[in-house]
Amino acid sequence: MTLLLPLGRLLTVLDLATPGHPDPRSAHGYVQVLGNPVGLSGAALHLWSACHGPFDAPGPWDRDHAATRAVAWGLDPADVAAGWTELDTGGLVVDLVDDVDGRRAWARSHTLHPLVPGLGEVPGAPGLHHLGLPGVPALPLVQVSRVLRDVCAWGPLFADVWADVDWHAAGYRDVGADEPRLTDPDLLLADLVASLPALLSTRAAHLDPSPTAGGAP
Repeated sequence: MTLLLPLGRLLTVLDLATPGHPDPRSAHGYVQVLGNPVGLSGAALHLWSACHGPFDAPGPWDRDHAATRAVAWGLDPADVAAGWTELDTGGLVVDLVDDVDGRRAWARSHTLHPLVPGLGEVPGAPGLHHLGLPGVPALPLVQVSRVLRDVCAWGPLFADVWADVDWHAAGYRDVGADEPRLTDPDLLLADLVASLPALLSTRAAHLDPSPTAGGAP
């Protein structure tokens, strides 16, 4: 399986459409990647947004899913093709091959950044933690394990995602934990990748290329 992941975080959107005649092609926006603003056309901006997937049904997301969603928002196939070219050229999307080697390769060239705070344990579910902004119904809270909460929270301090999960797994081994999903960095990474659709669709976190990987996705 190959997962589609958007990179960067949204900075601003300008709506240049004629009043009363909304047109996704008339938008213009900026996303931030590696600390730098990148301008996007309306087609690319809507396609980049579609790459995050729906927060009410997060799950594996690929280019066909994103294209279908962008077309539903008013883009035509030519717009989608031009949008992919813009996003690929700008390094704003990446395809992650969801197997051990693919996850490792992706993790060693990307970083994870939280956009919302942790809110503590889920009531009645010890071991699960909420991430999000309370009182914002448009973006539901995300539930993750305690270790994934920590991986997300500490993400900006590491050179890449692999260093992040490897450090946390080593810490659990050092204190004598014997749960493989805590102590094996590959299993911990697999759990993180499985959580990415929920984290990205709700804007609880964003991804960047790793600076140590030369800024390449």
